[in-house]
Amino acid sequence: HWGVPLTLARMPADTRCGVFEIGMNHPGEITPLSRMVRPDVAIVTTVAPVHLGQFSSVEEIAEAKAEIFDGFGGEGTAVLNRDNAHFDLLARRARERGAAVLTFGQREDADCRLVSADADAAGTTAQIICLGNDYRFRLNVPGAHLVMNALAVLLAVQATGCDVTHAADALEAFSVPEGRGVVERVTVVDGEVIVIDESYNANPASMSAALSVLGLPRAGVVRRVAVLGDMLELGERGPALHAALSEDIERAGIDCVFACGPLMAKLYDALPEPRRGGYAQDSNDLTPMVLNAVNAGDAVMVKGSLGSRMGPLLAALKSHLIKNQAV
Repeated sequence: HWGVPLTLARMPADTRCGVFEIGMNHPGEITPLSRMVRPDVAIVTTVAPVHLGQFSSVEEIAEAKAEIFDGFGGEGTAVLNRDNAHFDLLARRARERGAAVLTFGQREDADCRLVSADADAAGTTAQIICLGNDYRFRLNVPGAHLVMNALAVLLAVQATGCDVTHAADALEAFSVPEGRGVVERVTVVDGEVIVIDESYNANPASMSAALSVLGLPRAGVVRRVAVLGDMLELGERGPALHAALSEDIERAGIDCVFACGPLMAKLYDALPEPRRGGYAQDSNDLTPMVLNAVNAGDAVMVKGSLGSRMGPLLAALKSHLIKNQAV
């Protein structure tokens, strides 16, 4: 409600290009914002079970995201995830508003298709075919979801008439902002601790992606530790969605889980005993458990919805590690 109007109001009159994030957690919120922006290109990265507290189904979330096409005014380009289960709905809504549709994903019929991805703990080297042309680029941050987002970016570059080759090369300089996956290595007595800052927010899709990144092979890592706070605004499906994270934890090979909040209690109960590191009602009470448990050789990822206050826990952990740095 505030971000888009403020960004527009602060944008210099001679600005040639603007990039806007338009978000929502209720139906009807995107339409007025999109009509303010009047986009030439609109990207929908994915549709997932987020903000289910205000929606009765994921399809309703797709409909709400489709409101971003309301600002097109009879023309424009929609960039859509061809792999997503709600692609047909989004494409139909975009075309109803006079937009062209470009697609990205792993499917053979995607306009920008991921051919291969060589991932490691430092990032991913991807080979793609984008509108018939072969490209290779490197993202120096880990995460398959970020590679998919990069494909969407390249289609947006194409749609605005800019140089896709130059854009693919420029992706190597991409870095994640604070709270969105920043990796920090802290030298301590007897070795090193890797801290992954995912503390800004969380939903089932981003949590799954973050856990997979934590599970990537890393030199010198003995133990992978997840410190997790509640994912909020999920409605009546919240408890089941938290418990289901046990499958992601198993798949990623996470060794130890610390959890806080009434919803994360469902996950903690679903975990086998060897993976349980500690549980508390809130992040303040969980903090000393985490500080006492983290040792050299650990890779620690901290994540939760903003309201679960995982940021202060992360700050306390980093401060604790710095105080115990090797001289």
